[in-house]
Amino acid sequence: MTEVSSSHERLDVEIEALDSAPVPILRVRPAGARPDAALLHFHGGGFRKGSPQMFADSVARIAAACEIQVFAVGYRLSGECAFPGAMDDAVTAYRWVAGMIPGERLGLWGDSAGGGLAAALLLRLRQLEIPGPAGAFLFSPWADLRNIAGSYRENRRTDERFSLEQATEAAGAYLSGHPAEDPMVSPVLGDWTGQPRLVVQCSDSEVLRDDALLLTRTAEDAGVDVRVKVHEGVPHIWNLSYPATPASGSAISYMAEQLEELFGPNSRR
Repeated sequence: MTEVSSSHERLDVEIEALDSAPVPILRVRPAGARPDAALLHFHGGGFRKGSPQMFADSVARIAAACEIQVFAVGYRLSGECAFPGAMDDAVTAYRWVAGMIPGERLGLWGDSAGGGLAAALLLRLRQLEIPGPAGAFLFSPWADLRNIAGSYRENRRTDERFSLEQATEAAGAYLSGHPAEDPMVSPVLGDWTGQPRLVVQCSDSEVLRDDALLLTRTAEDAGVDVRVKVHEGVPHIWNLSYPATPASGSAISYMAEQLEELFGPNSRR
């Protein structure tokens, strides 16, 4: 067990690399977190960049606010291994963490590309007949790698953090010839029957707005319990800046409320 960071002492959050894990995983554990529940986190970065270490500060602040421990997954990126490398790592990480935290007390959490990966993981677990988690928390999921959403055009001037050009390049690297119509890369095209609760947040002014909304409609049409919150006039992945802005505070307060509804009150309060 290797200590990674001590910069979160003011938050009283322990961050450690779990050397025994079969894929790179950071455990982010706030003092006073729920003793019997956790989130499995998949970071964004277009499947091309990012790591648990790069997102550790944001994850630590959000974990502390939500009073929950988080296992942050370092899945393989497209420069190292195209699809299905990231999905294989996600399944491996889920099975390993579920060996410690029962699925009914485990949630998925992902942002942007990581949100799409978390959504696709739900579909993949069902394919593999692996008992799934209690739910998933998705921040602006990139959930349709066909990249045909109207919001790419409508919001191109209000979203400086992602664009159709970037999405096209990133999807090409990740897919490496694999069809974008596969629900394992475009979960908006999957069969969502019987899946657990989804809690989705996005911005009305980002290019991935329609990905998030199409995913929620597809899941709702299949009978899934979906909670969706569309925030106004904020940039892509604004919620990761918590608590720097009122909008990020609103997003994380909503996440905390939904976590409490899903897992119940924190017995350590």
